[in-house]
Amino acid sequence: MTTTKRRLALAAVSLIAVVPAACSSDSNGGGSNTTAAATSAPAAGLTIQGSAFSAATVTAGTEFTITNKDGVTHTVTDDGGTFDVEVPGGGSAPLKIAVAGTYQIHCRIHSSMHGTITVN
Repeated sequence: MTTTKRRLALAAVSLIAVVPAACSSDSNGGGSNTTAAATSAPAAGLTIQGSAFSAATVTAGTEFTITNKDGVTHTVTDDGGTFDVEVPGGGSAPLKIAVAGTYQIHCRIHSSMHGTITVN
């Protein structure tokens, strides 16, 4: 085997050994693309079911999901006018509340629906 062929063979073997190591995760946060995708999704927050709001505690400035398990549209409307989100029946909608506090909410469509979102 010539010197050039030996060098090419050695380079190929070295490359095969390096590529899998570069693609695998390690204990120092490897595979961060998966983590980034998971953290960009809205966090679970508020559920609407049986024409009632679940209690919700969320983090200020973090987008969370409102899930409507009823078959009709509802709104999540802040009594103080800070936000008003329409959520279709069987659907969901994102919401982000920037300021910590306790928000009293209601549904504009169904006046008997009231609840609370606590923002830490």
